[in-house]
Amino acid sequence: MILRSNLPKLQKICRDLPRVLDVGGWHNPFHLATHVLDIMPYETRQTHEALVPEDPERFTSDTWQILDACDGDWPWPDNYFDFAICSHILEDVRDPIIVARELTRVSQAGYVEVPSRAREIFVKDRFSRLKALFGYGANIGFYHHRWFCELSDDELLFFRKSLDVSQHPSRYITRGELGRKLTEAESGICLFWSDTFVAKEVIDISDDLLAQKKTEILAQLRRK
Repeated sequence: MILRSNLPKLQKICRDLPRVLDVGGWHNPFHLATHVLDIMPYETRQTHEALVPEDPERFTSDTWQILDACDGDWPWPDNYFDFAICSHILEDVRDPIIVARELTRVSQAGYVEVPSRAREIFVKDRFSRLKALFGYGANIGFYHHRWFCELSDDELLFFRKSLDVSQHPSRYITRGELGRKLTEAESGICLFWSDTFVAKEVIDISDDLLAQKKTEILAQLRRK
């Protein structure tokens, strides 16, 4: 989770709700969830990485559902959960649209968080271009993520990461170009939703788009 400033609000919302689902909660379990859906088993959960370690676990091995979220047909009826949290999962999975569809089907409300496109094309290291001359690769965003994510008018948009942003400086932002690190708010995207939200895949993987997005994002960051 990047936007940890949202945790107090999530704790307040979820603490007394009878049914809370954590989708993909294996790596950073949300203790106030009563149920978890993940492809990994309960016994292997990363307890040392819990989001709210001060709260006791409400979920148990019996309410931990082992399932590939992208398969769809989650084993709960419509609106079964009062709230669902899905943090830093959608950018990883092969079909975020199916996951979003099932998430909004089984829950009445929820919270979604993904890394921003700005974070995905940002180089945190200083002097990255100079280091590249000596054969050191740039650490750009999160190499293992499948999708760039954007939020537009409460629509969560997914752009497939099929081109390598590290191939040309016109595609990524260095710390030297921006003159500072990214803030927490600039690094993540969140959506508190009620009833439903829209998730769409945008089919545009051109090299020109990557360069255009860099120009737009850098201009927005410099204005802040």
